[in-house]
Amino acid sequence: MFAALFVLQAVLLLYSGAIRGHEKYRPWGGAHAWVGWTLIAYAAVLYPLIGLWSEHSLEKVPVFGITPCPVTLFTFGLLLLARPVAWWLLVIPFLWSLVGGSAAFLLGVPQDWVLAVSGLAALCIALKQACPPSPAREGSA
Repeated sequence: MFAALFVLQAVLLLYSGAIRGHEKYRPWGGAHAWVGWTLIAYAAVLYPLIGLWSEHSLEKVPVFGITPCPVTLFTFGLLLLARPVAWWLLVIPFLWSLVGGSAAFLLGVPQDWVLAVSGLAALCIALKQACPPSPAREGSA
């Protein structure tokens, strides 16, 4: 089921970014970019290193591009570099962050601890951007 959802995610990313031209990537500025770059670096570099550190053999280390958890982290990071973030593009990775993030606790997969909270963080950042504060609330803060 999730394989089909990941294929759907790829189609949605293609549609939103390449066909509609909705996302414009702005790699600098603000907390969203900092979190985005952190998730990208974690998925590509730290995730497999933590796998090696936690006693996986080299051929069994889950790596970016092959296993869904680091790909999900990378997707969150990439979408957080986009302006505007289309919240609906975060739904499928968010669902996987719940499933894959549970492995951090149930199966003792330490590199998935970040996955457990990254979905919520990415969704909060995207929703905050999608719903900017009203002028009345902004003035009272």
